[in-house]
Amino acid sequence: MLLYSKMEIKKKLTIRASGKINLYLNVSRNLRSDGYHEIRSIMQSIGLSDELTYKVKANGNKIDPAKPNGIYITSNDINIPLDEKNLVHKAAIIMLDEYKLKNKYKIEINIKKHIPVCAGLAGGSTNAAATLVALNEIFELKIRYPRLLKLAALVGSDVPFCIKGGTVLAGGRGEKLGQLQDLPFYWLVLATDGRKLHTKDIYGMFDLIGKEVKSKHRELIKNIKERQYDILFNNLENDLEKVVLTEDEKVELLKDKAKELGAFAAQMTGSGPTIFAFCADLMSARKVFEGLKNCADRVFLTHTAPGSLVIL
Repeated sequence: MLLYSKMEIKKKLTIRASGKINLYLNVSRNLRSDGYHEIRSIMQSIGLSDELTYKVKANGNKIDPAKPNGIYITSNDINIPLDEKNLVHKAAIIMLDEYKLKNKYKIEINIKKHIPVCAGLAGGSTNAAATLVALNEIFELKIRYPRLLKLAALVGSDVPFCIKGGTVLAGGRGEKLGQLQDLPFYWLVLATDGRKLHTKDIYGMFDLIGKEVKSKHRELIKNIKERQYDILFNNLENDLEKVVLTEDEKVELLKDKAKELGAFAAQMTGSGPTIFAFCADLMSARKVFEGLKNCADRVFLTHTAPGSLVIL
């Protein structure tokens, strides 16, 4: 769901881009012909977000040799790349190429990061999704939603979800989306020990030591549809967790500690190492938040969200 607080089209635009958690992640051992794994996942948007500001102006046919594509990325986070390695850059190039805008504009993108990097929270993907939406708005391209999702899939597996947002069933390599009934509002606590785990490396390890299990996504979809949330939260699962535990034992410790402090469910998200903990109310969430500060590198108090992107 894309939410607008202002409708005017400007040459400057700011978007708030939310992260995600995986309530459920089932991974197939058999690689597809494109080298990706087939997955079944239930993804959920969260309140923790980055803020991206876009400024666009005509370059007057003057090309900067240092930035021949005219894309200038800055950020408050020294851990993210500011060049072609950033999915924001990839998303911008795809849009410029597709709509014959390359070398005509100087595009300045500032990324104010709050979502941890390489943490399983789709920080890079949601920034890329924001970029597709921002350039569509700024250039008044009027790209239809299905086409926008296809462009998002060219950028990365989680980017289509970050366009759609809410509570979503993802299949394929993550780009095939089915809307589910949104979860009600829940307070969440996120915690990570600060280790940066690259998705590609974790999936590579899964190929070596991971165990494929039968997907139970249909049962979980039924639980959501029938609002059987107690059953849903008792069946949170992530096939990559056992792989990550060989590299980072603290994932299990953080989950156990969160439950000990009062969370009613806890699980690792994505390729880790971040864990999320569901809490019954704000008081409980604050207790978990404060308690995890003593054993985690970074802790966040947030909540479930009905969408990923908000144009400010």
